Amino acid sequence: MECEMCGHRCSIQEGGYGRCRMYTCINGEILERFPNRYLALWPSAIETIPFLHYTPGGRYLLLSTIGCNLSCVGCVSYVLAKNQDLLTDALIHAESSDILRMAKDNDCIGAVFCLNEPTVSLGTVARVARELHTAGLSMGCASNGCMSEKALDILLDHMDFITIGLKGLSEHGYQDNGAPCNVEHVFQTLKTIHSRNIHLEVAAVCKTSDMEEIVSIAQRIQEISADIPLHVMRFIPFHGADTALEPSATVAEDLISACRKYLPWVYLFNTPSTRYLNSYCPECNELLVERSFNGPMGARFSGHYTPVCPSCHYSIPVRGTWYSQHYPEPRFRGGYRTPVALDMVYSILKAVGISDDTTIGLILTKLLSNDYLEQLQNRLQAPKGYIEFLQVLQQWSGTSSFHPVIRFLSERVQIIEKNSDMPNKPRVLSVLSHPLLPSYPDKMENTLISLAGGEVLNYNLGYDEQSSERFTRDAFQKLQPDILVVSGPGHLTHQNFVDLCIRENLTAPALEENNIFIVSGAHMRTGPSWILTLESLANYLHPDIFNFDLKYEKEALLKTLPGLE
Repeated sequence: MECEMCGHRCSIQEGGYGRCRMYTCINGEILERFPNRYLALWPSAIETIPFLHYTPGGRYLLLSTIGCNLSCVGCVSYVLAKNQDLLTDALIHAESSDILRMAKDNDCIGAVFCLNEPTVSLGTVARVARELHTAGLSMGCASNGCMSEKALDILLDHMDFITIGLKGLSEHGYQDNGAPCNVEHVFQTLKTIHSRNIHLEVAAVCKTSDMEEIVSIAQRIQEISADIPLHVMRFIPFHGADTALEPSATVAEDLISACRKYLPWVYLFNTPSTRYLNSYCPECNELLVERSFNGPMGARFSGHYTPVCPSCHYSIPVRGTWYSQHYPEPRFRGGYRTPVALDMVYSILKAVGISDDTTIGLILTKLLSNDYLEQLQNRLQAPKGYIEFLQVLQQWSGTSSFHPVIRFLSERVQIIEKNSDMPNKPRVLSVLSHPLLPSYPDKMENTLISLAGGEVLNYNLGYDEQSSERFTRDAFQKLQPDILVVSGPGHLTHQNFVDLCIRENLTAPALEENNIFIVSGAHMRTGPSWILTLESLANYLHPDIFNFDLKYEKEALLKTLPGLE
């Protein structure tokens, strides 16, 4: 039998599966493999999904299943999209009436299907939408747009708002990602969605290899409607993707400026320091809506907004009610932060040499159960908690694969702890890619700075994940840090950071004496390599006490991780 959900049009034999492994053939009929079963079921702010021009600040029940009809390089949802058979035991059964009850119990105004492609679970999505609409709630989704006309008709009959993720403008952009269609097919899908008066937002990944395409995408979207928001997702090399494809924040921001010549509502994601998540009046540049970075693919609505420009009365094209109360999700819930947590654990398992799918599936299933993701947030705030987490993974795996790396980490931490009570600790401010973006107090990098012998100023700022106000220049100037420690995604060089400080007109002993420590991006992205950051900080803060041979330490760490790609 032929599956008609997308252009692959898989021919599925009796009892077999299609390409996405989410449809099967039973008694000559194409059916969902996992109807009414979900991986994600939790409340989320709509900006973390992300939608920026639909019910700003609204709380929605986030839904996902598993599987996808594409194979995108560097996919943020790699584990649940392309290794879905590992997670089948983690799926939660919920009827449409259960989804409605959950939405109401969590004060949600609707539900959004995201994290994976909705057309691989189209019957389930449609049933939920009908149930929600009957109760007056709304339904939306995020899709790659590579669906058949039949699937599109079904989807649009049930959606109030949709975001479509483009794979570029070239044929190879779609071919390289295993798409069953080309870009013209997807742009026709955009036109159809817009013609049906369904709220539409568009996302496009920005890589160094195809930067010029983003401006052309903005031009083509303008031809449909200048009111359509464009989300530019600065490429982050998840799951071993080529790091050379990641553009710098500065280059990406220049690209946003170029796009805004054609579309007034262009936003930059995956860039902690950017102001290009805000909405500005296209006529007089007045700040209308303030937002900030909130993890991969996500934004946080500050609650500060002006729907109509006070200077020229330009009205921002937003649909639905504005909600000024920010919804704070747990750190590994909401938007795409759960897939990132799964990918992190998946990568650790592979690194220590665990390759058995049954074992990996068992561990990922345990991670998703009993609120362990919420506990994981606390465990990853300090070396001791991280080592305890590895011990838990070892227990779950039933192997001794973690022994070498646990021993390595524990021994190095003990060496530094023995010297932790040193005098004359420098005053250190830890920031995320920008001098006016302090790291939250519970972040691992602050614990590392403290352990390495620094007085962490972040602990007493009163600035954390729930703060609605921006950290200001005046607040920075009062601190006068001796050292600045800079971490975060992106190819941020020492000079890039100095230029940012000059632009913000900042002064401090750290800047006058050029005491700026840039954390290696590789150290913070590969799990256990935080130990190299700790050793580097110890050398930097107290060279009179510590003298780790970092080249040797890196080679020694790699020997404990035989499966590291």
